[in-house]
Amino acid sequence: MKRIVLAIALVALFAVPAMAQNVDFTFNGDLIGAYADDTEAFQLYSFIDRDYSNVSMNAKVGDRLVFTYRVGLDEFVSGMFGVNSPYTREAYVSLLNVAPAISEVRVGEFTFPFAAQQWLGYHRGVYSNAPQSATGNGVMVSGSFAPVNYSLAVTNAADSLGGRALVFGNDEKPLWAKVSTDLGMADVGLSYVKQDVFSVWGVNAAFDAGIVGVTAEYLVLQQTGADDLTRGFLGANVPVAGPLSVFGKYYLADEGVGSMNAFAFGADYAFSSNATLRVENMSDKNGIWAGDVLEAQLRVSF
Repeated sequence: MKRIVLAIALVALFAVPAMAQNVDFTFNGDLIGAYADDTEAFQLYSFIDRDYSNVSMNAKVGDRLVFTYRVGLDEFVSGMFGVNSPYTREAYVSLLNVAPAISEVRVGEFTFPFAAQQWLGYHRGVYSNAPQSATGNGVMVSGSFAPVNYSLAVTNAADSLGGRALVFGNDEKPLWAKVSTDLGMADVGLSYVKQDVFSVWGVNAAFDAGIVGVTAEYLVLQQTGADDLTRGFLGANVPVAGPLSVFGKYYLADEGVGSMNAFAFGADYAFSSNATLRVENMSDKNGIWAGDVLEAQLRVSF
């Protein structure tokens, strides 16, 4: 029944507007083929990167109305590679250029606006054996008051942000807020989410000097009656020669009684602008990523 309702929604989303007037359709996505030495299996998503094969469909009606649908391809092959397959699904309507300070009003199911999204959702930070989506239904308003960009959202669900001790389930709708600004060579942002007794502060920064690119994220998870939890991420990418580059990523999880760490490093080789081979090794002695993993993946974007 769920698939039937989804199919009907897709018809209404794309076919009905097309009958009303000319619609500009675009299709894109990522195909990821990965092989990890721990599972010794081919899969449609990267276990280390928590990234997944996906396809997106967009229908732009005029200059101000856009319909978007994005789904992880493993939704259609559920169970083929085990119950831990992550998934994503977005289906929303965007009204563009609403006012001078409002560039978009988004209604539907979309990814939560929060920090650098390195700990957002099951496909980024792992603390649960059950798949989670970093999406929820709601309303989001985005825009800018130069030089500050902002996103404000109300959704029907929150996200653990890597905190297995945090408990949700009440009826209060979480509120999301994110502001960011471009400081020239660096982009910095501040995020906040609040739901009942649970709240999270997040700061993030991205720096690109040409010879090296750096991304950082730091979160403080707070819950009434419990100790604060912290999450951290630091990643760097260095071009080596031509299509070859190397990278490193560091993850920190502090439960209040001690910190846990994971480190990943590897290399990317770009065959073209839309095809990249990645070899990556994860050293995870504390189990943040459920053990050490060596993975090879080929990503083709279209």
